Amino acid sequence: MPVRPTGNKELGNRVTIALFTGTGNTLSIVKTFAEELEKLGRNVSLFAMESEAPLSLPEGASLGLAFPVACFSTYPTVWRFIDSLPDGGGRGAFLLATMGGLAMGMDGPVRKVVESRGYIPLGSQFLIMPGNYNNTTIPAEANAKRVGTAGHVARRFAKALAEGRSSWGGGTPLVSLFWARFAHTRMPWRGFYKVFPLTVNRDLCTGCGLCRDFCPERNISMENGLAHIGDRCESCQRCIAFCPANAIFVPGKPAQQYRGASIDELSALVR
Repeated sequence: MPVRPTGNKELGNRVTIALFTGTGNTLSIVKTFAEELEKLGRNVSLFAMESEAPLSLPEGASLGLAFPVACFSTYPTVWRFIDSLPDGGGRGAFLLATMGGLAMGMDGPVRKVVESRGYIPLGSQFLIMPGNYNNTTIPAEANAKRVGTAGHVARRFAKALAEGRSSWGGGTPLVSLFWARFAHTRMPWRGFYKVFPLTVNRDLCTGCGLCRDFCPERNISMENGLAHIGDRCESCQRCIAFCPANAIFVPGKPAQQYRGASIDELSALVR
């Protein structure tokens, strides 16, 4: 049985952040957040949620959960990770989430799972980051402003966590619970994929295999040397964002390619 929280609100000196990123926004802001924690004397390590290795937390380390908000909740990959968290043993945990708009109180359902696994909820923070769906033209100036503001809030949250001043919201009753349960199913992701189906431009695809290697659902394969997208897509947009040849797109919706982190940064996290 999980050890129940004891009320200790200390972050501790070691922090492991388990994160999921689609187009790179979350990875980008987590790096800013981690840098601030390290300035404050914390030892920070990052762990990809889709990693096949089981989560191993150093003795006394706090756990950070970082991911994008999607469908007023988050992706199946993220929920599988959260739902399978190991016993927390009374260690602290916090949430850092990125979004384009509304979260609809989804910190509540995450907190519920975290507490049931024996973690102490230390704090939660939602950050507005640049939109990454089908920008016909990337609004570079607006994006830079959003990233700058989010970075400031992330650094402020790091300081609040380190000083024991942060808090974790309880969400919006019924609404947040509904969206959390809905996002656990394949229904919203199938619906989203019908609206925004992904296609590979076979004239541009170089067969490098990065999309296959980066896909969190292992939904992309290489057929006859070219990328092929299967039927388990959760629309995280990672393949679109990080294709070096910009060969993956949504038909009928021409858009500039957007990525919030570099290919090398994502590769270092997930490969």
